[in-house]
Amino acid sequence: MQGSLPTEVIMSLHKIAVALPLEEKLLKPLYQWGERFDWSEIHQVDFIHVVKKNLTPIEFGMIEMPDEKTFREMIPTLEQHLKLEAEKILPKAFKGKINYHVSKEFSPEEGVIKSLKDFKTELIVLSTRGKHGFQGLFHSSFADKMLKYAPCDVYVVRPETVAAN
Repeated sequence: MQGSLPTEVIMSLHKIAVALPLEEKLLKPLYQWGERFDWSEIHQVDFIHVVKKNLTPIEFGMIEMPDEKTFREMIPTLEQHLKLEAEKILPKAFKGKINYHVSKEFSPEEGVIKSLKDFKTELIVLSTRGKHGFQGLFHSSFADKMLKYAPCDVYVVRPETVAAN
């Protein structure tokens, strides 16, 4: 994790969102952030996960994946994932309201931005793969899009880097 939020920012926050990925590598920095964050003024936390919807051309048309039936079947598992991960991020003493949101969009970034507007979120917290240089040159990341287009403040946690010996 890089730094921390200034006290005056934390004191003014009441509604935050956490974009929850499925990858363990991206979840660990969120656990560490949650341990260090001052939750005392937070009244509501929205945990958000957006499934990427894909269209694949086939011989006589297009197929959407996941289709609506498959997506509806995925929702209980994804909601359970959000709840389990939220327990690892939030302190046990957290008394605010907790919401879990799973949706499906062609652009997960646009889905999250829409949710942030709908929920009137004041801060979104997300993790990044931390790609830099040539590796990140041709890849527009989720974090980059949130920094540019989110309707609220964005706090990005990075994966821990191992020092080379």
